[in-house]
Amino acid sequence: MKTRKPVNYLRSYRLRSGLSQGELAQLLGWKRAEVISRIEKKQRPPTLKLVIACFILFGAPAAELFPDISASIEVGVMARVWELYEQIQGDPSRKTKIKIALLEGAIERADQRKRAHRL
Repeated sequence: MKTRKPVNYLRSYRLRSGLSQGELAQLLGWKRAEVISRIEKKQRPPTLKLVIACFILFGAPAAELFPDISASIEVGVMARVWELYEQIQGDPSRKTKIKIALLEGAIERADQRKRAHRL
């Protein structure tokens, strides 16, 4: 079975902005365009530095530029959010209430993203 490479829109944003791979590499602090080429061809995952730099440059959040990677990370994080949420239920301490507020906020934001994605 052939595995599907993750979707990313770095090339689309670069081309829409009129940048060559070399120019984008320069803006992101790399000397060689091959780094951009490998990321665009999904041969190499984006680094945190690249994701943050692209947000600064294009104004596009990670979930928009690299939706598959973002979705994969979200699935894992939300599974752990629910696990901790279940573990701490029933503890009346102030510290637990703060944690529950954080976890419920994460759950609500994930639900909002799901609803927005369905539209």
